[in-house]
Amino acid sequence: MSEASDSEEYEIMPMTPLRRLERRLDQIEGGTTTKEINKLVDEMIELIKANQQIVDDLVRANLDLRNEISRIPSKIDELMGTLNEFVSLLKAASQEEVSGVSSDTMRPLAEGIGQLVEYGKKTVESNQAIISSLDEIDKRLKRLYVVPPRPTIGTTTSTPLIRR
Repeated sequence: MSEASDSEEYEIMPMTPLRRLERRLDQIEGGTTTKEINKLVDEMIELIKANQQIVDDLVRANLDLRNEISRIPSKIDELMGTLNEFVSLLKAASQEEVSGVSSDTMRPLAEGIGQLVEYGKKTVESNQAIISSLDEIDKRLKRLYVVPPRPTIGTTTSTPLIRR
């Protein structure tokens, strides 16, 4: 009997910590955390897809806007040509003094048309500035939103999706 007591040691311990450890081990073995991780990964993938869709929509809207704005200068040039023709006709008519109209009467009209021509020139300049700003925005968007390779399960990527 003394041999059995020498090889085995006994100790009195409270059972509550042991029971907690057993429950925790059952939870880990049960796979609850694996389900939670898979759910989190699925949510992250959905967020990445939504983010990519937003970026695609933004790029598409940017291109559409650039196309529309690029049409404006030709229309303004056309308008400027028409206004110049109109002004030259008015100048010719004011010099001839048709039907007793004096040059004093035509002067406010000629000044107003001159102001319209100046306004057209300023509009052309501002549209050129807008086009250059859009080019700069496009360059920045291309630098900021680089499409990362699609991650596979079990690997991580070192490239950030969005730089701030």
